[in-house]
Amino acid sequence: MLKRRELFHFLGAATLMVSGVGHTKPAAVKPFRHYPFDPVAAEYFLQKLFVPVDSGPFGVLDVAGPLTMRATAASFSILPGKTSPFLLYQTEQSGKAYQNPILRVESGENFKATLLNELAEPTIIHWHGLLTPAKMDGHPASTIDPGKTFEYDFKVRNRGGTYWYHTHAHKLTAQQAYNGLASFFLVDDEDQRKLAKTVGLKLGETDLPLVIQDKQFDAQGKLHYKPNGQEAMMGWLGDIILANLTPNAYQTVTPRTYRLRILNGSNARIYRLAFLKGKERLSYVVIGTDGGLIDRPQTVTEAFVAPGERLDILFDAGQVQPGDEVFLKSLPFDPMENEGEAGSMPGMGDSTSRLEMGAEFNVLKLAVTAGERVMAKLPMTLSQIEPIQLVGAGRRNIKLSLKGMNFLINGRMFNMDEIAFDVKRGSREIWSISNPKLGMPHPIHLHGFSFQVIERSRSPKQVAGLAKFGRGRTVSDLGWKDTVLVWPGETVRIAIDFSHDFPGDQTFLVHCHNLEHEDAGMMINYRVTG
Repeated sequence: MLKRRELFHFLGAATLMVSGVGHTKPAAVKPFRHYPFDPVAAEYFLQKLFVPVDSGPFGVLDVAGPLTMRATAASFSILPGKTSPFLLYQTEQSGKAYQNPILRVESGENFKATLLNELAEPTIIHWHGLLTPAKMDGHPASTIDPGKTFEYDFKVRNRGGTYWYHTHAHKLTAQQAYNGLASFFLVDDEDQRKLAKTVGLKLGETDLPLVIQDKQFDAQGKLHYKPNGQEAMMGWLGDIILANLTPNAYQTVTPRTYRLRILNGSNARIYRLAFLKGKERLSYVVIGTDGGLIDRPQTVTEAFVAPGERLDILFDAGQVQPGDEVFLKSLPFDPMENEGEAGSMPGMGDSTSRLEMGAEFNVLKLAVTAGERVMAKLPMTLSQIEPIQLVGAGRRNIKLSLKGMNFLINGRMFNMDEIAFDVKRGSREIWSISNPKLGMPHPIHLHGFSFQVIERSRSPKQVAGLAKFGRGRTVSDLGWKDTVLVWPGETVRIAIDFSHDFPGDQTFLVHCHNLEHEDAGMMINYRVTG
């Protein structure tokens, strides 16, 4: 299978030959191995993982009242010895200052925050996965200008889980999120507390929020983001892998069970996550996905995680001996980027990333040290998930497509004032999301409601091989979801219950969470009426 760079060269050269101009010599492949913070080279993993504490960057903030969250330009040290301009959410509570705080709220509580835009461009916050009224959701139509404010006030209706918040500024989401405007939103409930007590978990010690991102930096250590034609269309890829903003990160662990709340915060990169000691695959237990805990723990050795998705896992470091090193890796896979029409467009440019989509690389090193062996016995049931009743549910087709340089949903590009379709409040629907073979994978995100994945069909072999949970589903499909990865040639069926208690009509979004696709218009409005 040709990679994105190779296919562009191949199809672009073929077109030029037919037209009688140009030549077939491909551009030189950029060097890859052993650049600073090369994620392939295990010996480079020497930076201590940044672990959230109770203030400062990624500080855990137990929300105790209204917040003022300032979106502002700042500086942040990511690469050692260098300072990177960044965009951050800053706030204060009880005399402590926070940057991109990990907000923690009890299910059922009210959340109030004032967004103050101190940027030089418009912005807004979307509460990814949270069940809010449309006016609180962070729709691009709510984007505010510099110097303006937006008032958020909503009840946290979600069950306990790992959610997040990020910019959703109109046509500026990709760049602003890439430059830092994103963090976690953790919701607590009785199921979460029961799990923590049973396994002996403590947030910031044995319970670790872990956001994975890929970035590019220039020689001065500044974030680089200048997509050319290819990168604007296919999605921006970095070549330095950050775990909690730490390049080539390591974490010291003892022989016990750790919880990792994994968030794929990348613009476009898909990860195939596995733990390895040398070449030996180690098992881990999936306990949750986008919308909180799944019903039963599931033991696996790998899982795909697309941009916007979360995977909540337990890893037992006691599987190996003190002195051993374990790597959380992204295993190689076929990215299935068959650009079709786009590949024949001259002047698209070459990928600036040294790390291809689908390449194998390391994300995080776990250095196992001596300590008390703590064995965790998980309960058979983690939470109760009632399946959405499918009898009498309406049917709707959601078709992804490519036209020229643009990826579309149901043949549409985003129009702020256009409603693609209406659904009736209180109704249940089954959506069949289909992706043509001539395309690329798309992580599809639904605003306003959670859904349940009920079936995958015509999946590629690398996905079908992980389908151990009935009807073609993988472990990443279990539980309540808000984002689902749809591969080329595949159809994914999801069930949605449109019950809510918000007054009046509610307009929400469906879009691709490849952020360059979102900004380019792979997004539609739908309206819940009645």
